[in-house]
Amino acid sequence: MRFLLLLLGCSMTLLSLAQTSPKSIRIQVSYERSGKYLEQAVETIEAVNIVGIGTTVDYQAGRSVSLLPGFVAKNGSIFTANIKSVSDKNDFSLQLKAYPNPFDRSTIVDFNLPEDGKISLFVVDEKGQVIERLLENSFQTAGRHQVEWIPKTLSSGVYIPILKTERQQISNRILKK
Repeated sequence: MRFLLLLLGCSMTLLSLAQTSPKSIRIQVSYERSGKYLEQAVETIEAVNIVGIGTTVDYQAGRSVSLLPGFVAKNGSIFTANIKSVSDKNDFSLQLKAYPNPFDRSTIVDFNLPEDGKISLFVVDEKGQVIERLLENSFQTAGRHQVEWIPKTLSSGVYIPILKTERQQISNRILKK
């Protein structure tokens, strides 16, 4: 099992090196931790999230940035939205990452889909037992998606988010402190 985890971690590292900007992003995850965040899309960004105090967030899209009902930029945050050319590096592959990693209370599972389709996103422990199903047979459009995982009662250790599409599967390792 340790070899499998090492192999999964290595394949995830290689995939994350090929950074691409998705065509469209729908941002639903809030930025509550202090820091700077940049979100880019070749064409459109739709946002229904919260920009928390002490965060700096910049959205850049080639065609439009839509702040939908539910979007809030709190006092003490810095938020900008820019319409500007964003490069698409041609190779858009299935990608999965989680941050922060390691995490305490929650982590953001961030994934890019090369095409529309039904997906499942779940988390397993080191023994391969399913801990939580985040999305099950859910239709998602091509592009970037984010899901916040807030485990209720989990001990410290290694967990593996797994993303299955109709054609591919990808996984990553994350560490709960």
